[in-house]
Amino acid sequence: MNVVGGRIVRKPCYGLAEVCERWGVSELDIANFAIAGELTLSIVVAQLPLEDGSVEEVDDGHFVDMPERRFRFTGTLDLWAHDAWHVMMTGTHGVSAFRTEPGMYRSLWVPSDGEEQFLVPRERLVVRHAERERFEAEQAATIVSTATVPVVARNGQRGAPPKYDWDEFYCELAVSMQIDGFPESQAAIVRRMVEWFAARNQYPDQSTIKKKVALLWRRYHEALARMPA
Repeated sequence: MNVVGGRIVRKPCYGLAEVCERWGVSELDIANFAIAGELTLSIVVAQLPLEDGSVEEVDDGHFVDMPERRFRFTGTLDLWAHDAWHVMMTGTHGVSAFRTEPGMYRSLWVPSDGEEQFLVPRERLVVRHAERERFEAEQAATIVSTATVPVVARNGQRGAPPKYDWDEFYCELAVSMQIDGFPESQAAIVRRMVEWFAARNQYPDQSTIKKKVALLWRRYHEALARMPA
């Protein structure tokens, strides 16, 4: 059952005000989720004349609608992202086609005396129960995947692991200076270490490498200045 303590806990669909309160977002946020393709908005209709069919390619890059049936539909219809956006932004928007599976179409069937578009006011927009559950699960997965998990560092302190191994960087720098000699400029050292990182498929900011090289460069020249002529 969907009733707990006399209170309905599941509904077929939910209005904008209800989902905004539940998620702690504004209607503009809902519109942005819709136009980004992250949330499907729907409408509930009764006896709306529709035409279903397939979309077939008849020539290179040319497609035609192949009607299969015309009927009157009662239930919930999903809106395309651009139509949902226009409804949210303007308050009322005319819709002539509805979202369906790839390769198919579902459009308004217009009798000779009928309207060419179905006007959808903002207050008629809803979110299906299944879509609400899918959206909430996706949001929860995003929160989990972006959360920082504390780890124990080498010194026993808790914290996030560094993105780059700078101890290994300094070891490579020392070995390089010993084998390849000290470069003529600080920029040459930076270029050497940028290439070393790139070989490991790592690309730290070059300004960061420059800062770490600067200390070695300064200490080296200070030592040279202290040497007897």
